[in-house]
Amino acid sequence: MLQLLLVDDERSVVETLAETIPWEECGITVVHEALSGPMALQIMEDHAVDIVITDIRMPGMSGIELITQINNKWPHVKTILLTGYADFDYAKQAIAQNTFDYLLKPVSDEDLLESVQRVVNQIKEKWEEVASYQKTLYTLNENLPLLRANTLNELLRGSSQAAVADKLKLLGLPFADGDNIGIMLIRMEERFAEMPGQDAALMEYAICNITSEMMQNDYYIWHTRDAHDYIVLLVKPRDSSLAGMDAKSLLERYAAQIQTNVQNYLKGAISILVGGWGQFPSQAKEIYEQAVTTMRRKMGHGKGLFVTTQEAVETSPIHTIWSLYEPPTLISLLDAGRFDDIEAKIRHIFKDMLEAGNEQDVSEQLIEAYHVLAGAFSYIIHKNGKLLSTVLSPEALKFFHSPAYTTAAQLMEWSIRILQGIREDAEQELKDNHSSIVRSVRSFIDIHLAKDVSLPAIADHVHLHPVYLSKIYKAETGEPLTEYVYRLRMEKAAFLLRTTPGKVFEIAEIVGYNNTAYFIRVFKKFFDVTPQEYRDDARV
Repeated sequence: MLQLLLVDDERSVVETLAETIPWEECGITVVHEALSGPMALQIMEDHAVDIVITDIRMPGMSGIELITQINNKWPHVKTILLTGYADFDYAKQAIAQNTFDYLLKPVSDEDLLESVQRVVNQIKEKWEEVASYQKTLYTLNENLPLLRANTLNELLRGSSQAAVADKLKLLGLPFADGDNIGIMLIRMEERFAEMPGQDAALMEYAICNITSEMMQNDYYIWHTRDAHDYIVLLVKPRDSSLAGMDAKSLLERYAAQIQTNVQNYLKGAISILVGGWGQFPSQAKEIYEQAVTTMRRKMGHGKGLFVTTQEAVETSPIHTIWSLYEPPTLISLLDAGRFDDIEAKIRHIFKDMLEAGNEQDVSEQLIEAYHVLAGAFSYIIHKNGKLLSTVLSPEALKFFHSPAYTTAAQLMEWSIRILQGIREDAEQELKDNHSSIVRSVRSFIDIHLAKDVSLPAIADHVHLHPVYLSKIYKAETGEPLTEYVYRLRMEKAAFLLRTTPGKVFEIAEIVGYNNTAYFIRVFKKFFDVTPQEYRDDARV
């Protein structure tokens, strides 16, 4: 979606180019108009212009001076000079300012479009270069801590171990299949827990720094923050001979020191749990879940505690369905309107359920899943200001009042059916909203046809970005907004020529053209006859 700026001190030239050239064919969605260099610079301050087409000889600031300032302040913007003077000195100056093209008036629509298309292609090539391997590598390094944390969260949630293994080398993580790993959980308390998000993140960073500085000689450390707001540290001894009780005892001693140092240096309390040990990556999820369970059972809401896991936690005969709660949650996906992702998550939830174990497990889990799903669906419908009965079919609504399911497949089918109803309602509301915008736009144009009905002016009236408005209008009507304005002006002019005795210059002003000669040119381009010829033909 590119923006173009036309600059010429002759209003008729600017308006002709803006309204008669099919800019959208080469990817231009917004066309701005300026009658001087200073006006052009002001527009560029307010809008993300990509291409500037400017005349050379203009009062005050010449086109050469304008593109010089553009190059200094917006070096990414491409410029095209359009002039009636075939002067070699101008051409040299244009080359010196890296002007993309130098076109002589009068220029045909085809030549101008061809030049702009080449500029657009060059911009797209630049975008592709930005997305190249070098840019990707730079971005990877910039976001390495976040990517490492997200990958560990995926592993702890039970994502494909093969997928995690593929990322280890890319992310520079010294963990490999079969490594002996331990786990430690840190819960931030007291003033840490009361801090706003950004400050809490800084404290998390500081705690992880203290941990790394203390343990880095003996352990490789991989950390993240989980869905429970625990800092999770996966550790691996640097010395492969450090195993069993030795590795566990050393980790416990470090944990006690970390707790003391955080209190002394950061003036806040933390609780620490040193969990069990296992093999990487196959047992990472298991030792993590055991640690979380121990944290909940043995620590509760206590403050500043230090606990170690002596034995493996006994596995409960009932398993919770972790995918019901892992981020992104159902509610966050519904808030974002990511309906395809929601359906994929629902199918994943029931896949986990069917793979979890015996029929007693599934029966209990169905109750849990139903209440989470029904709560999420009710939340989004009510948040949108609607009743369940206005969005859902009677059959689907009945399920809310009297749940009737005996299998996971039945509950999954109901969930997807409810989701489809919510999706259709959201899409209809969006369509109605877009239709309302189109009506408002057309009303504004009808009332202000003799004044400013440029895309920026219309967008300002409906409080939308010009690019977004242009996209909505074309999607709803199949016609570019600028084309609609042009067509409406021509049709109204034709009507007035047929039905009133008004002079051509008067009709031109009524439909928004202050320059009669220009009006005659655009009218002839649209109807293949001049206004007077059109009027004469209508009287025959």
